[in-house]
Amino acid sequence: MERRTVLKKTLAYLFVIVTLVALYFPVYWLITMSLKVRIDIMSIPPRWLFTPTLANFSWLFNHYSLQNAVITSIIVALSATCISLALGIPCAFALSRFAIPRKKDIEFWIATTRMLPPVAVIIPFYFIWMSLRLLDTRTSLVITYLVINLPLIIWIMMGFFRALPRELEEAARVDGASRWGSFFKVTLPLALPGIGASSILSFIFNWNEFFFAFVLTTTNRTLPVEVASFMAVGLEVKYGEMAAAGVLASIPSLIFAILARKLIVTGFRGIAGFALK
Repeated sequence: MERRTVLKKTLAYLFVIVTLVALYFPVYWLITMSLKVRIDIMSIPPRWLFTPTLANFSWLFNHYSLQNAVITSIIVALSATCISLALGIPCAFALSRFAIPRKKDIEFWIATTRMLPPVAVIIPFYFIWMSLRLLDTRTSLVITYLVINLPLIIWIMMGFFRALPRELEEAARVDGASRWGSFFKVTLPLALPGIGASSILSFIFNWNEFFFAFVLTTTNRTLPVEVASFMAVGLEVKYGEMAAAGVLASIPSLIFAILARKLIVTGFRGIAGFALK
């Protein structure tokens, strides 16, 4: 019996280690590639031991201006996330608390908008922004990302609001709080883990989005589009410089995730708990 328990624990640890290696090996490969010279990058078999260099980062700052792309990505990702939260949280609360005619149909319609492949809606978006003279602007990207990620936030927050006991809001109203007062003072603080999880998901999706930014912008490029453009610099694919740009591009998402890690962990536990109900 004891031997079987040890075997189960060993297999569990082995599974975790294999999973972590599979998840983080691409990250390790990206970081090491950004620190290699070209001859080490192209070496077959791969060189595991090499002399690290910051030449790729230096080339980026000396020959390529990423400032505009970084600023555009930050403005677009943060704006779309904040507006999505401002619209999505009240919508999710209304759908989870009030009796609304054809509520199931509305919820299903919201879910289906997230299932559409981007290529199915890119042409309407393109012509709408072109007719409004907003093509190749940050405004068009913010609204586009807002439309794409709003259903995700509504669905996540609906789960959290439905998991919260109504009795707490009713108790606050018995104590004299208004409907909005009970929402802001009782419900919203309890839903902070859900807000943290949905905001980090929305920010990461907005930050990494490539397809819409590639089609809808020419000069106001986001960072993923700017990094991909390195593949077309002359006849040489600049692998090291692309990896260095990839490392820099991942830093904001990493910082955001570290700052909100407690809310994210609690939030994903809440999502998992709601999904199992």
